[in-house]
Amino acid sequence: MKTLLALMFLSPWILAQDERLVSELSIEELKNIVRDIVEESIEKCSVSGTMSGRAKVNLKVEGEVVAKMECEFEESKTKEQIKINTSTD
Repeated sequence: MKTLLALMFLSPWILAQDERLVSELSIEELKNIVRDIVEESIEKCSVSGTMSGRAKVNLKVEGEVVAKMECEFEESKTKEQIKINTSTD
C-alpha cells in the first residue's frame, strides 16, 4: 500500500517527460495513469489464503475468505547509485 501511494505521488515526476502538470490532465488521463500504476504493482504480488463455506442448490456461495497478499518490489536506484554505476564503467 505504501508503495502504491509513493507511486501515485511520483506520477507528476513521471509525467514531467510530457512537460504537463498533473492539474492539466483530464480525469480520464489521470484515471488511466493510476490504473497503469495499480496494474503494474499488482503484477508483482501473489495472494494465498483459505476459504471455508458452502454452496446452496442455487449455486450461491456463502463463506469466509482469509487471504494474504505479498508483494516484492525492487528498490529504485538513487541518483548517487546511478552516478557510481556509470562512473565505474
